[in-house]
Amino acid sequence: MAQTAASEASVTTLPQRFLLDPALKADATAVRVTPDMTYDATRGYGFTNTRDGNEVALAVKAAPGDYRVRVTLGAKKAESRTSIWAEDRRLMLAPVVLKKSETKTVEFIVNVRDAAVITSEQDAKGKAPRVGLRGDEDIGRTWDDRLTIAFSGPSPAVQSVEITPIKARRILIAGDSTVTDQAGTDYASWGQMLPRFLASDVSVANHARSGETMKSFVTSLRWDKLLSDLRAGDVVLMQFGHNDQKKQWPRTYVDAERSYPAWLKAFATDAQTRGAKVVLISPVSRRSFQDGKITNTLAGYDDAVRKVAAELNVPFIDLTAKTKTLYEALGPEISPLAFGNNGQDKTHHNAYGAYQIANYVAQAITDPQSGLGLKAAPDFTAFDPAHPADPKHYDLTPADWPVMREAPAKISGN
Repeated sequence: MAQTAASEASVTTLPQRFLLDPALKADATAVRVTPDMTYDATRGYGFTNTRDGNEVALAVKAAPGDYRVRVTLGAKKAESRTSIWAEDRRLMLAPVVLKKSETKTVEFIVNVRDAAVITSEQDAKGKAPRVGLRGDEDIGRTWDDRLTIAFSGPSPAVQSVEITPIKARRILIAGDSTVTDQAGTDYASWGQMLPRFLASDVSVANHARSGETMKSFVTSLRWDKLLSDLRAGDVVLMQFGHNDQKKQWPRTYVDAERSYPAWLKAFATDAQTRGAKVVLISPVSRRSFQDGKITNTLAGYDDAVRKVAAELNVPFIDLTAKTKTLYEALGPEISPLAFGNNGQDKTHHNAYGAYQIANYVAQAITDPQSGLGLKAAPDFTAFDPAHPADPKHYDLTPADWPVMREAPAKISGN
């Protein structure tokens, strides 16, 4: 890989330990941050809390790469419940609940990237092409020059945050709006929930974006960017189909019988050539009930993924079938509680729906028979789509979900 050492290294402020609890004594190895310290580029750290939100978001200037984050939680005088998110709301762990005076230190790995596509020494000298960012990406946390860790919950308690650059195995995700890190308040996708269900020895880099097709993934340089960050032994998860099937988008439309399989094969072999392991995933179903059953609006596209996976002998995850089972188990009346825009959206999920689907993906990729060598989180429990959790009573509560910016435009992919 022609990525430069500079792009893999941290900025000079890292590694570093930040103290958020005023009761902790500072020492020569730690930096105290107070609530009034908003992010300052010159200083290289500070808070970027969403205005009128419910989060505490610490941002630290960081070069592209992977970072081990160690967080100590707990409060001396009160019980606490803290959820931890990275970048644009990647859920890193299950909410941590502690008794008064109880503390706990947790660790996870966060991937940081920018829009530069560095593939040669010439690119590294400031002449690199850049990913074509769209929508609100330029104001988001995914493509900036910082590592952002956010805390939310009914009673969050954070004592310290330690950030250290490391080299880690990566899981890189390519896909559309049903996969991306959604930053709008009432939307979420399975890609941003996936880290919570995995062991803390890998980083998850979600390159998916709303409105994307395989063709646009190439023309916007997102595929080039993903490949430039890919190393031998990494895992690539791919889920397309929702937008690729749109005949009303003639520039990027591909038919299910010939073009779509050809693009799938091209992407898969591209990644395999670089030593990566590939997982092909059929698109999540739309909530399209007829007589109590889900009609398959992606017919042909889901089967194409299955056939290509068999032909290439790579793992296949049938999310079309899994989500069909989930929606039907919830039923026409309850299933809207798994979807965005207060259930009015029939394609995109909210926190509950994304959380369930991410669990199914984690089940598949951590199965020893997959050959991927990935491990589940120590507290992992497999969900059964035929017997889903109550949308109003599951692992996350409304208070755990961080309120971030409203989506500036209608999300593509319906």
